[in-house]
Amino acid sequence: MKKFQLIISSFLIFISQAFAQTDFQISLSNSFLGSTTKQLPFWLSANRDGKINPFVSLLNYSELSANVYSPVKTQNNLQYFAGVGVVGGLGNKNYLQLNRLFAGTAYKGWKIEAGMFYDSLRFDGLSTSNGNLARSRNARPYPKVRLSTNSFKPIPFLKKWLSFSFEYDEGILNDERYITRAHLHHKSFYLKTNRVAGFYLQAGIEHFVMWGGTSPDEIIGDLPSDFNSYLYYISGSKGNSDFPQMDQNNIAGNQYGTYQFLISKNFSEYSASINISHPFDDFSGLNWRNWPDNLIGLNIKRNKPDKFINHILYEFTNTRQQSVVDSFYMWNDEAQLWKRMEDDNYFNHLIYISGATYHQQAIGSPLFAPVIITDGISRGFESTRLFSHHLGIAGKVSSEIAWKSLFTYVQYLGTYRNPYQPFKEQLSFLFALNYKGSFIPFQLGISLAADYGQMSENNMGIEVNISKSW
Repeated sequence: MKKFQLIISSFLIFISQAFAQTDFQISLSNSFLGSTTKQLPFWLSANRDGKINPFVSLLNYSELSANVYSPVKTQNNLQYFAGVGVVGGLGNKNYLQLNRLFAGTAYKGWKIEAGMFYDSLRFDGLSTSNGNLARSRNARPYPKVRLSTNSFKPIPFLKKWLSFSFEYDEGILNDERYITRAHLHHKSFYLKTNRVAGFYLQAGIEHFVMWGGTSPDEIIGDLPSDFNSYLYYISGSKGNSDFPQMDQNNIAGNQYGTYQFLISKNFSEYSASINISHPFDDFSGLNWRNWPDNLIGLNIKRNKPDKFINHILYEFTNTRQQSVVDSFYMWNDEAQLWKRMEDDNYFNHLIYISGATYHQQAIGSPLFAPVIITDGISRGFESTRLFSHHLGIAGKVSSEIAWKSLFTYVQYLGTYRNPYQPFKEQLSFLFALNYKGSFIPFQLGISLAADYGQMSENNMGIEVNISKSW
């Protein structure tokens, strides 16, 4: 505990001195959460950056965060920024965690940052997965170094029509997991048209690779982590003789990601968009053999958010096919015969058994559930085949009171190897009110949530929040 407090105080002193004459923000919040069962309703813990322990019936949760950044007038100015966030919970299970600790710099549209930091929030938090099946705001941020564009940058000679964005990160999954000290590589590349017949088009790809680390299986042991092996991982190649046999037959490491598409149009009073997030797992999905599996979203938002209903988002998510239908055959050298390719089982892996989780929560869509936990260690997801309908609505009761509501229906089918018979259904609901005005000098919020179905006990819950920012 003393070491933890020393890290925080030293970092706050550093950023206050290093960023003299800069903008400084600090916020403090406290929430009480309660549930009728031993687990909080889904929407009281999901997509909360891993701050909320879902497996409690009572929780008093506090957060202290600070951000500092140098003012920037144009994109060509050199800018510095840093932040820290501490989260603590008192209840059935007590915990104290460092959720954010980062610093970075930006110059001429490029940015480099290091530490634990959040991704940008999209669709005002109404989406089930921040618009991306593989990359959400559900789990705690893992430590990483990222080089990226600060936003979309015009492409030389095509700047009137086309711009791009880019990210390249290397991170470490330092939680308790099956493969210890596993790395997580990520890169993304997007193209965006400025306007085509009044529409804005955006397309990109997100690529993740879990690599390196040490397996408790003596046959596997230390996984390759030298620079030559790293090139196999990031290029999506089959492993050489240094890799486990599975990686030699298939592809090096645990590789997965999404294709991302967005088409939007601005109207006089509102904007509308359609987005698609299409998953791939190893080689499967890159060639669209799993074409029915997608998150498809429809988003309508008022340009002046001052009405009772300002924002409506609908999402349909389907991950039931997983390349089994229309699967083709590949020659198997060891068996000397043609074998049908296996199903994908998104975000699970036979070597990186903890799958795409961090601190026992999904890195991607929180709809993938439940996380299998054995001896305190994640064993991936019990159900990766699902489809869902989701509706998010937000608006204002008055200029000082905002509201939002989430309705989510999910049908879970388990996996192809371990199917649910029959399938399981889950309905989750959230209604939230937030006050921010001049009558009292802080913000107040209250949320009501409930779950009904076979994936967890039927339950109801409440959250009461008070916060202040300076």
